[in-house]
Amino acid sequence: MRKLIAVLFVFAVVLTSCADIPPAVTTASVTTTASPSVTVPMATTTITEVTAPPVVEPTLYELSFIAAGDNMVYYGNVRDAARNAEGSGKKYDFTPSYTDIKPIVEQYDLAFINQETLMCGDGYELSYYPRFNSPQELGEAVMDAGFDIIGLANNHMLDKGEKGVLANLEYWDAQPIVHTGAYRNRSEFDDITVVEKNGISIALLSFTYETNGIRLPAGSEVYIPYIDNDEVAAKVKEAETLADMTIVSIHWGNENTFNVNTQQKEVAQIICDNGGDVIIGHHPHVIQAIEWLESGDNKTLCVYSLGNFMSEMARDYNILGGMVSFDVEKFGENGTPVVKNVLFTPTVFDYNINFYNNHIFLLEDYTDEQARAHGIRYYGNSTTLARLKGYVIDTISAEFLPDYLR
Repeated sequence: MRKLIAVLFVFAVVLTSCADIPPAVTTASVTTTASPSVTVPMATTTITEVTAPPVVEPTLYELSFIAAGDNMVYYGNVRDAARNAEGSGKKYDFTPSYTDIKPIVEQYDLAFINQETLMCGDGYELSYYPRFNSPQELGEAVMDAGFDIIGLANNHMLDKGEKGVLANLEYWDAQPIVHTGAYRNRSEFDDITVVEKNGISIALLSFTYETNGIRLPAGSEVYIPYIDNDEVAAKVKEAETLADMTIVSIHWGNENTFNVNTQQKEVAQIICDNGGDVIIGHHPHVIQAIEWLESGDNKTLCVYSLGNFMSEMARDYNILGGMVSFDVEKFGENGTPVVKNVLFTPTVFDYNINFYNNHIFLLEDYTDEQARAHGIRYYGNSTTLARLKGYVIDTISAEFLPDYLR
């Protein structure tokens, strides 16, 4: 009986111990030993959030540029300016001639004009074709219209000889503008003019094909930048090392023809081959083609002739001129500038048969009635609005024209 009780007791203990064991585990005997409670720490992970540096876009630098052609003053212009000045205390007032184009020119960051006639000032009589000297009040009107880069290299720059060049330079040196194309000496020519605007630098070069056979006296230090292919190539290449871009103003071509001659083509390609960005041509007294030239990676905007801006010449194609405008963009300080948004804006220089009311109109605003009444009738010539528009459409590629002429 005691053995039975003992067996039953052991059996009961075993059953009690198995109550805490998972059902899948069986054992015949269990030995239990009390042990202290142990806490096992949880593993931890540290996550560091990495923020990528902000993407810095390169700065966009932009400027706008506009250029006009030959600004020439004849006797009728001066007589008209004298009448405009009556009662004002001035001797001459040319500003009424520019009132229509002034709001356009003033919109641009930089504005160039080819100032064809000298302004020598005191000690020099006014004179007209074939050797010009204009009142300095003309310069005031040009600046008032918004032009701040004045081109002086042209075939009339020696009309008053060496002293005339120096007197003209003295006048322009005193004005709040930049001028290019006439130089007191070779050193001034070699010191290439660079203008900076809105973070973009532009080197300015100027050349002329001739000075109407007039030459400087022996020993003169004055420097005239005649077109020489090797000289042009060297100066353009040098200019490209000094500025973001190079604009070349050049007096070339044959007068009174819409056709570009061989020298123009040759020199233009030389400028392009050496990195020039824009060519502004003048002298033919009529408009000529605009085109893009290419050389390797370089692309050059070439305007062969902007025609006359102000001039009392006799033919209807002489009264038609224009302004070329474009934008320049550069991404980052060391970016390559890009010329874009090129536009040719045609103009008409109007005067009546008595050579009064001299005025530059936009062709867009000009009427057929005005065209038929134009002062070229004095010379026995005539024109119509359709004819003037035809000159533009036939000469300038549609890609550069305003919508109303496309």
